Amino acid sequence: MLAKKVKEDKGTDALERKEVNAFMGAETFFEGKLTYTGAVRLDGRFKGEIRSDDTLLVGETGRIEGEIRVGIAIIQGEVVGNVYGKERIELHHPGRMIGNITAPAVVMDEGALFEGNCKMKKKEEKKEVKQEEKKEEKKEERGVGIFARKKETEVKAEDKAKEHHSQPVKPS
Repeated sequence: MLAKKVKEDKGTDALERKEVNAFMGAETFFEGKLTYTGAVRLDGRFKGEIRSDDTLLVGETGRIEGEIRVGIAIIQGEVVGNVYGKERIELHHPGRMIGNITAPAVVMDEGALFEGNCKMKKKEEKKEVKQEEKKEEKKEERGVGIFARKKETEVKAEDKAKEHHSQPVKPS
């Protein structure tokens, strides 16, 4: 018959898809920027910025200070800073999260601590945000007041008018 699979470690379902590419032990401290593909487990202390489209697992002894932008974040340790998840963010006991969370799906276990704001956005809203950013860029390109850019046709018309009014004088 069919046997049920028993989960031994929280967050293993996310790690089953990929093997752990990097591991930072409990007695390790790193400061800087981390970018990676695959899955990374941090059990030490990290201060800085983490970016990836894949999985980040913060172990029970892990402590991160900074901004995290990943596909999936599984937090069992402590995170101080903002976390952005493209797929989801999981906060498991005894995890502590102090900062803001933004993800389409958020999972929190009983006993986990969260202090901050939570925004749950659909994956489709990302396109809308990009369109809004493009509109803002166009507004900036046009400028405001005396710094406003003129259309090429207006500039050419002004140049022609100036040429007719001020003909260069030839020396005799």
